[in-house]
Amino acid sequence: MNKYNILIVEDEFINAQFIEKAILKLGHNVIDSVETGQEALEVINEETIHVVFMDINLEGSMDGITCAKHINQRKSIPIIYTTAFSDSQTIDEATDTNLFGYLIKPYDYKDIEAVLNLTIKQNYLKKQVSLNENTQLFTQINDNYQYYVETKTLIKNGKPIELTKKESAIFYYLFINLNQTVTAEYLNQYVWNNKSVSPSALRDTILRLRKKIPDLAIRSISGLGYALNKS
Repeated sequence: MNKYNILIVEDEFINAQFIEKAILKLGHNVIDSVETGQEALEVINEETIHVVFMDINLEGSMDGITCAKHINQRKSIPIIYTTAFSDSQTIDEATDTNLFGYLIKPYDYKDIEAVLNLTIKQNYLKKQVSLNENTQLFTQINDNYQYYVETKTLIKNGKPIELTKKESAIFYYLFINLNQTVTAEYLNQYVWNNKSVSPSALRDTILRLRKKIPDLAIRSISGLGYALNKS
């Protein structure tokens, strides 16, 4: 397993310590744990950082989103936000940065493991796509379907399939976890950004997606979630 260098930006000691222990348990390196945005920028300038865990509500003159924007101006580093807030305004502001995931407080070890593993996988795919700027990479799912990760475009027999924003997001997360179960909680978190939605919202969206791609196997895993199986 590759080890990744992680920076923690968190002004609450207990939360910072919990994240650090989880990261070390997952086999990665914690390069530093700092309390302010200015300290974070200094570390970014001096060290090789692969992922940043960023508390949105930092003390001082620079909040987490502002700090992330400064980081983005210097380097392209995935940001995982930790926050007690999940309101639409906060989410909209965060999406203007290199957002790869959210941890809503209180969170546990499995939450950290899931969001970090997804971030690493997403960033790897993003880098693979950018290896050749003149060539869009795609995956041949089966004889009929191709999927372009960079543009999140699903092609059937040479023609793009029209998906809604939610359908496209669900397919993307199922695709990057091909042949693995993706929990309903996970999809609700990343597709609906932890907004309060009815239990049927995910089921109905999956149903519409299946109707659009009837010959791709999206399996329901009883009591757990869904899986996309490569034919």
